[in-house]
Amino acid sequence: MLDRIPYTDTFFSELNPHSIRCIALLRGHAVPDSRIFTYCELGCGTGHSLLVYAAANPEAKFIGVDFNQQHILYAEQRAETLGITNCIFIHADITTWHNPTQCDYIVMHGVYAWVHQEVRNAIHRIIEQALSPNGLVLVSYNAYPGWHVYEPLRMMMREYSLELSEDPFYNAEQGIGFLRWMHERQSPYMKLVPMVESFIEELEKHDPRYIIHEYYADHWTPLLFSQMNQYMQGSGMSFGGQIPFFLNDGNICLPEGFEEFSELKNDETRFETFKDLIRNTMFRWDVYASNRSTQTDPFDAMDFGNVQQDSDPFALIELPGCTPFKLNSEFHSTILNAISDGNTTVSSLCSALDTGTEQVKDAVYTLLMAEQIKPIPHTMESQKGNVDFRSILLRFLEEALLSSEHVIPSLFSGSGIHINQDIALMLIATLKHSDDPIGWIAEWMEVHGYGDYVDCHQKAEHAYHSFTKSLPFWKYMRIL
Repeated sequence: MLDRIPYTDTFFSELNPHSIRCIALLRGHAVPDSRIFTYCELGCGTGHSLLVYAAANPEAKFIGVDFNQQHILYAEQRAETLGITNCIFIHADITTWHNPTQCDYIVMHGVYAWVHQEVRNAIHRIIEQALSPNGLVLVSYNAYPGWHVYEPLRMMMREYSLELSEDPFYNAEQGIGFLRWMHERQSPYMKLVPMVESFIEELEKHDPRYIIHEYYADHWTPLLFSQMNQYMQGSGMSFGGQIPFFLNDGNICLPEGFEEFSELKNDETRFETFKDLIRNTMFRWDVYASNRSTQTDPFDAMDFGNVQQDSDPFALIELPGCTPFKLNSEFHSTILNAISDGNTTVSSLCSALDTGTEQVKDAVYTLLMAEQIKPIPHTMESQKGNVDFRSILLRFLEEALLSSEHVIPSLFSGSGIHINQDIALMLIATLKHSDDPIGWIAEWMEVHGYGDYVDCHQKAEHAYHSFTKSLPFWKYMRIL
């Protein structure tokens, strides 16, 4: 059934190769080059994430594999429309697929915990045969203990609705309706679980395609970290950390009252197990590295950028499930300003600020954990990539004019930026119609029914003048 129903078209920032690389580096593992690498996504869906990363990393090669032919056809057509040539898509069942290409990254989201053992065995075969010596794996999965509470709800909706009809969309709708009906009548289980109401509300918001793929897969199986770790060790992999970054620091990711468990950090299996118990983890994004470590200082092999717009890093930092904390406003602001001025490495920051190396490293590490800066590709520019990138970017922006939210690639971050239709309009006007951006925006608005030209011109003038305040950000991100 699932091979006939397209999955939702979503961009996942967690699949960012530079974040995966950074986490492994911080754990002392050897990693791929930051610009020239081969990246393979198993279960790539419609290729949304893969195409953004391919556009943002023009010197890398991207491979997407999926068993749903509709996904692959859509992804191939979109790649051609966007003009992206460093990304290929393969329609295949991974149980019979043999990858001839050595890969520096093998990633999978929403696959491992939703498939039967034969597919998992194939995943491990691919990792063992195709991963490069310095390669990294990212695997996401539903996790215990968080799913222990909600697993019976998934069982209830499936048992009630799975055989109601041959229409999976109808069955999913009825399954959620049954949970709502049970909750309204306060069945004994519903009385025991106070979070059921919010869980059902969340289900009701989701795209039906997501519900079908997430909750109706026959082999849906949440896992403990210790189980996943054991499986990956069997393929010669070592645990390299979690995404997002803050989950790797016990002093940040554990809530107040549990600080003593951070002392277990040298026993990673026990630490991860207790962390999941304390945080009631429902989902994990785990990085695994080939069994090779390096004595190289990780900060010698990383570049960083301040890729946030309109943030206040010196307010109270409140990360999900973590102890709130504050940054040192004087010192960290100096580091952030220096990074924004183009000092993307620890060595360049030390030179620019005439500050000791260890102090800068500590500050950069804290800013990473606080999600105020992100790892980026090495800043050496590729002229070919820059020439090709502008035309690809404009096609992404033209797509964005047709949707309320979209993601565009950034050569600077090597990742994507979420924008809305208004921002797309302003960026196109700046890139293509710099002689009279306001006039072009007004004409576009008039054609699309926003009013007569005079009214549209007033709106465009106000909107564009407001947008110009953000021009430094778009230039910094190498969009303009």
